[in-house]
Amino acid sequence: MASGTVCIRHASFLARLLGFPPAGDNIPVKLEVFATEDREVWTRQFGNVSRRSVQWVRGGCLIESAGPVRVHFRVFLSDAGMKFESVRTGVWGIPLPLRISATVRGLESAWEIDVRITAIGSYRGVMEPVA
Repeated sequence: MASGTVCIRHASFLARLLGFPPAGDNIPVKLEVFATEDREVWTRQFGNVSRRSVQWVRGGCLIESAGPVRVHFRVFLSDAGMKFESVRTGVWGIPLPLRISATVRGLESAWEIDVRITAIGSYRGVMEPVA
């Protein structure tokens, strides 16, 4: 479990239409991850908005599924942290022209996150583990 705060920005009206959390500064966020042998269930709570997704690895990609939306990511490691770049995004199997990138950088006792979704919005902030 982790918690922190993020700043959420909307790039267009599509953000709210697609269920992106409301824009704002210093929005409290909580993350809970439940792992099984081959999958992880991620529950993110942005203020009053909860988002749940399931992640697994297949064919060299990290796949994240949230309802009918499925995103295939390539994950890259560097001295700056981990970088996630979408290579395919679809809803009900229909390709979408969305690009998602996320960077996670470890700090001394926390990590910085920066998530950007083309034409939708972004969020960035700092998360800390919760005991």
